[in-house]
Amino acid sequence: MIRKRAEEQRNMRSWRRLWPQLGLGLLLTGSAYTQAANRCFYDGVSQTTLSHIIQQVSDRYQLAVLTNYPQPDTTWLAQPLGDCSLSEFLNYATANSGWHYRQTAAGVVLVFQPQDATETAANNIAEEVIVTAAPFIRDASLASRYNSNTLSTRATLSRGQLAGNNDLTSSVAATSAVAFSQEAGMDRNLSIRGLGADFTRVLVNGMPMLATGTSIDARGSVNNSRSFDFDTLPPGLFTQIELDKSAAARTEEGAIAGSVDLRTPLPLVDNNVGQQWFALQNEQNLSHDGKGFALSGGLQGARDNGTAGTIGWLIGLSYRTRATQERGFSTVRWQTADWGEQPALSVEQQTQLENGEVFYPRHNRYDILDREQISYGLNSALQWHNTGWGDFDLTAFMARSQQTMHEYHISSAGLKTQDLSHIRVNDFATRHAGMVYGNFSGVDIRSEHNYETDETRLGQLKFDWYLPLSERVRLHSALGYQRSVFDSPDHDKVTLMSYAQDFSFDLRQNDRFALNHYGFDITNPQEWQLYQINLREDQVTNQYRVASFELDIKHNDNFRHFAGTQLQGFLNDRAEGEYNNSDINGPVDEFYQRTPGDFSAGPGPSGLPHHWIVGSHAVIGALGTNTALVHDPLQQRRLNEYTWSSWWQTSYEFWQWPWPLRGDLGLRYSATRQLVRGRWSIDSDSSAVNNRSDYANWLPAFHLVMQARDDLLLRFGYRRDLARPSIEDLTSPLLLRSSARLVEGGNTQLQPSRAHSFDVSAEWYGDEQQFFSAGLFYKRIDSLVVAQVEELTLEQLPYYNPQWDQLALSDGLYTYRRPVNGPGTDISGLELNLKLPFYFLPAALQNFGVRVSYALNRGLVRYPLDDGVTTLPAPGLSRHVVNGELWFRNQNVSAGLTLKARSQYLTRVPGANNNDREGVNASLITGAYLRWNASPELTFSLDARNLGNEPFDLFVDKTNRVYSYSTTGTEILAGISLNFSDH
Repeated sequence: MIRKRAEEQRNMRSWRRLWPQLGLGLLLTGSAYTQAANRCFYDGVSQTTLSHIIQQVSDRYQLAVLTNYPQPDTTWLAQPLGDCSLSEFLNYATANSGWHYRQTAAGVVLVFQPQDATETAANNIAEEVIVTAAPFIRDASLASRYNSNTLSTRATLSRGQLAGNNDLTSSVAATSAVAFSQEAGMDRNLSIRGLGADFTRVLVNGMPMLATGTSIDARGSVNNSRSFDFDTLPPGLFTQIELDKSAAARTEEGAIAGSVDLRTPLPLVDNNVGQQWFALQNEQNLSHDGKGFALSGGLQGARDNGTAGTIGWLIGLSYRTRATQERGFSTVRWQTADWGEQPALSVEQQTQLENGEVFYPRHNRYDILDREQISYGLNSALQWHNTGWGDFDLTAFMARSQQTMHEYHISSAGLKTQDLSHIRVNDFATRHAGMVYGNFSGVDIRSEHNYETDETRLGQLKFDWYLPLSERVRLHSALGYQRSVFDSPDHDKVTLMSYAQDFSFDLRQNDRFALNHYGFDITNPQEWQLYQINLREDQVTNQYRVASFELDIKHNDNFRHFAGTQLQGFLNDRAEGEYNNSDINGPVDEFYQRTPGDFSAGPGPSGLPHHWIVGSHAVIGALGTNTALVHDPLQQRRLNEYTWSSWWQTSYEFWQWPWPLRGDLGLRYSATRQLVRGRWSIDSDSSAVNNRSDYANWLPAFHLVMQARDDLLLRFGYRRDLARPSIEDLTSPLLLRSSARLVEGGNTQLQPSRAHSFDVSAEWYGDEQQFFSAGLFYKRIDSLVVAQVEELTLEQLPYYNPQWDQLALSDGLYTYRRPVNGPGTDISGLELNLKLPFYFLPAALQNFGVRVSYALNRGLVRYPLDDGVTTLPAPGLSRHVVNGELWFRNQNVSAGLTLKARSQYLTRVPGANNNDREGVNASLITGAYLRWNASPELTFSLDARNLGNEPFDLFVDKTNRVYSYSTTGTEILAGISLNFSDH
């Protein structure tokens, strides 16, 4: 296993010395205010009449209160305590009571409207209470959006919610036009407003977290970027996900696209009631024998200790296992080659090849990926509120995601090099300068069996202290630690070869899936030879340490101020080891097996092979192979980032004005020191790499919300923000790919991308949860990290790795690719959101409705080339993103059809092997769900995901040549959940 360096130990000791000092500062601050007043809270006991609530609102907030309830003196509501804002006071007073409130130009409207209220009753209430009053928002996500000063959307999940239409990622997609990249039927990385996942910051319980997983477009390699892999999270542990596309100054920098905050449940947010929940789910794939099983459960409780405060506790558990099989075809890019003389071809065909402009598929590979995934986790919380020292929250989150994968491939590996003069071309056909049919002799055919185990371990511990210093001042202090480790101890590949065979491929009938023919029996082990064994291990560690302090100052009823500071340390450490043995040529003997399942039953044209022979991993031990991996010191890198930030923000609200206004104005200062450490080789001597980069930024933010009418909000937002470069781009050492004559590496001098972001939108909140919004956004990004491509000899590179002596094919030019800070770009777009229950239709259709979110994104980037520039869309930008749902709902049943669609987007410009681009084609993923609430405690669920078996379709070049095409199948999930409360 990879050993940690002594330097990391010294760094950890320095941090350990810091924590006691921070803790002492917290205690000294609190001891000066032992007689401080409590912040806004509800003790779970105090009650008062509706009449008294109305009087308090009138006296405290100088607002009129309207209600049509005839007996306000006999109606009892919760009595909020402490220093409350208007919204906090009303939220506590009306929680779980059937009462709802609305702030309007005429004042606060209070109305009693139970869950089963009819449309007619709601309309009558609106007319009786106030003619111009808007109806009340009962949809939690809409209420959150309405009350937010920023462009924030919040989705709430039930405790223990497992996979399906209501899971974590589906919930946020249902309320906003965002897109997730998918692999093996799971949502992986989030794209907001046409920007890739590196531009999105993910928080867990308000603290940054980075979860590393495998790469999507390069199977088996590590995605060591700043993008968060949502597939590493077990289902059932989170109850809230909040998406903010235009953050305030209080919000941590690093999210040009937006930020996502995932929240685990807390016990004292439900009026201190005890709860128990349990859920089971079974999963079946309709396209193969893949099955799965999941369960979640938990319990919480609370105890009121009088003057000693209230203590609440919670613990939740989750477990899931899942098996999938992905089948497909890949080319591993297209390229041109030197074909030499080909006398069997016509003169016209010879001329085409001699011109060197015919691109052909390098590998023509059939793929089977068998995955077994296990994920499990735990979340816990301990809260102690209403004490003389304030409120204390301690939250913990732990998760582990494990994957075992067998990859099986058969490919025309003999065509992967650029010197193919030894191959005889019998015939070929082209389309758009690409070879779509080829018939060859003398091609080496390769069979691969790759066994891989991956594990991502996540852990977070966070402590929050809310201390009231006076009636108007409160201090929030927080300490947090987060660590994630991606570990791939097994990445073992056994390769077989069958030499100099006849081979043909045909993409003329199906341009995404070739029909290959081999000149031998690929199911006969005697036709194969042992060729090579490759062993590799990889480990990535990410670590955050955060300490923050913030003062919350209520100036008066119109202004509230926030002043704070934060110290954050981040570590990324990657270590790799590798071993290759190419001296095992010989017969396969008993070290072989057949591929699982029936490959011809998957996607693709008719005539595909049912099986082929692959090597058995028993050969690794049987031949006495040396499994001691070589840890090349030139391939190890570490990144340390230390960020200090401080901020001031003023929130304002003027409800008394003819057009009520609210919003915030703030300024954030952020300073970062960035250190990249490793080693490189100069004149055959290894020397240390110690690159330091410092940068600081002033980041203003301003938001304005205007209530033009009671049911119409107008919003404006501005934020200056930044996105730090990808870790891979900063830290990657030089890597030689000899067959492609390509050298890739990172750039330790990269600077962050900075952006000015503007938003303007209008939102209408109609009757019975109707909602429509239209918004425009514009982002001016100063600089984007793009790839710089040069043609160099190996001697012209920044350094030469001695291990390349055995890899380099010959002298000559290699393509050298590295990231640089390129020109900036403008990202603009339109966002539309509609939620429309069909209450206006005949009775038979009134339980139906639709929800649709749409984003139109536009952004072009000038990418540098050897001979100039090319202008193409920004990486990760889909011009069109649509999320939709058609539902049916009544008191006990909810059902619906779902849609998640995005248009084509790019992943790399320019592409490798002289392709002008690489990307992912458009996708349209459909689903369905059914929920039956058999009782208030018991719910049955049925979900279908990816009904159309949508492929994962990667391409290269503007002509849309296939790079990789695969499907995973349709999954059916059946579940049952129980939820009990003590009230």
